[in-house]
Amino acid sequence: MSDHSATGVSVGWPLPRPVIVLAAGFFLLCLLVQIWRLESLSATYDQALFLQELWSTAQGRPFESSLSSVLSGPVKLGRELPQIDYLHLGQHANALTLCVAPLVVLFGSWALPLAQVSVLTSAGLVLWRIASRRLPESLSIRITAAYYLSGAVIGPALENFHDLIWLPLLGFLVVEALLEDRRRQLIIAALLLLLVREDSGLVLFSLGLWGLVRRPGVRWISACLMLASFLWVLLVTGWIQPAVDSSLSDRFLQEKFGHLVDDVSGGTLAVMVSMLRQPLALLQAMVSPPGSTLGFLLALCLPLLCIPLLSIDSALLVAVPLFIALVSQGRTALSVTLRYVLALVPGIYLGAVLWWQTHPAIWSRRWIRRCWTGAITVGLLLTLVGNPHRSLSALIPDSFSPWVYVPPSQMLDRRDAALEAVAIIPKQASISADTPLLPLLAQREVAIRFPKHISYRDRDGEPQTVDWILAFPGYYSPLSPVFDREHNQQRSIRRELKKLTDSDRYQLVQCRAGTVVLQRKLDGRGSESHRPDSLETCPWLE
Repeated sequence: MSDHSATGVSVGWPLPRPVIVLAAGFFLLCLLVQIWRLESLSATYDQALFLQELWSTAQGRPFESSLSSVLSGPVKLGRELPQIDYLHLGQHANALTLCVAPLVVLFGSWALPLAQVSVLTSAGLVLWRIASRRLPESLSIRITAAYYLSGAVIGPALENFHDLIWLPLLGFLVVEALLEDRRRQLIIAALLLLLVREDSGLVLFSLGLWGLVRRPGVRWISACLMLASFLWVLLVTGWIQPAVDSSLSDRFLQEKFGHLVDDVSGGTLAVMVSMLRQPLALLQAMVSPPGSTLGFLLALCLPLLCIPLLSIDSALLVAVPLFIALVSQGRTALSVTLRYVLALVPGIYLGAVLWWQTHPAIWSRRWIRRCWTGAITVGLLLTLVGNPHRSLSALIPDSFSPWVYVPPSQMLDRRDAALEAVAIIPKQASISADTPLLPLLAQREVAIRFPKHISYRDRDGEPQTVDWILAFPGYYSPLSPVFDREHNQQRSIRRELKKLTDSDRYQLVQCRAGTVVLQRKLDGRGSESHRPDSLETCPWLE
């Protein structure tokens, strides 16, 4: 049991059984789902991208990823070919994530879900520690339960591996250090937070803003945090990243703020100044569309009984990342289950803790506890029924009307077909592969995305074509009659496969169970050992 002061506030940090059950349940269930995602080919592009980046880092080539190059601004705009030695640093300065590279050496592709789920689980335990020192144990447990059962945490825990997994843990540690005046912890956690990504400085800026306004005893160090985070964002986005690649201006700033700023080529600072010069347009962007904006805020705060909407501390702690989320355009801006929402998690949960610290008497009301239980339950049900990232498709249909459901047995048959096709490809060969297959093939120097690319630049900058092509048009068959994305992808794959075989540049090696393997012909000849009886045996080439 926790030790309590005379006021009933916990001052120790032993873990009570409910917290152990919550943390262990979250860890095990999320890890099992992540393992199933890998086994059922539900893990997709980002999973492969980060695996390749970490594999390359373990080989002594930090940040290197040809898969990341496919997403770079020049390549997406059609001005360049993907490069072997492209550095992901040009898109995201995710230096902290590189520390997972040794785990890739030990566990291979399993290292990514293990790190992802472990870090998010640990963040919940730090949240419990902060809450238990300020609130009654039962209330601290409830806030911890709201964290582990929230769509804002479950969603990012179940999707492809990403570099934002560190934000809740480090955000909690920074605020804990400010609350308890732990200078060493503050310096370490703040520095690590800056190394998460180039935009994680925005999270640290908000945490410093909260300390400046709400914690008189640490105002000077809070101001230093704000200054350091501001300078860091300018340094990384204004000098380091543009020196590597033009993707920041070509792609990311344009995608997020192109509706507010006509010319984003001036960089982050110029975009910020341009937005502030048109306050009415900025205000309109923040509240538009009003239904989606309101729904986003309610869904985010529902597991906490919407208390963060009443908390000044929450408002300050999430000020800048929430501002960015509201003014950004695109489908990812206002989604509660996508990884970007993790930038808001430290603020909304710690803001709720601090609100309850000043309103402890309300917790004694039974109807409040019942309503809170209902809110957590409703939020959890909505998250699960929403099938975030199709991670739960073995249990939940991909579509209810019309009905689309791929049973687990069919998913495993699909996996067996994929593994049989992958086994044909030499481990060091260059390959262009279909998106669901890339996580199986990412631990190599040259892997790019089919059907968009079959050519790349080698380390000398010379154009090359891949030795192998691996596609899985049959993967999309259950979904293509209903979903435009899968329909278009399958059609593009079939068209490109036919074009390549008709041009006599590649020969068919295998066509089985929905998979197609092509090998590049050398000097007009292919490999006799892999040559099939006839091209007509493959329906995907018709």
